[in-house]
Amino acid sequence: MIMTNQRAGESLSASMRELCSRFRFREILVATIIAWWRCRHMVNSIDTFPSWLRRDLALSDD
Repeated sequence: MIMTNQRAGESLSASMRELCSRFRFREILVATIIAWWRCRHMVNSIDTFPSWLRRDLALSDD
């Protein structure tokens, strides 16, 4: 099933209305900031590289 832009917009709008009706703005904002920080932290972490790649890049193998 292909979703049109209008239906996608309506679905997003309905989801946002439900989210805002269930939680306060501050709770949504804090959750969004935490999710952003975790995602950014994961992207910048070298722990996700395999040990052979860390050695090839001359990074510590701790």
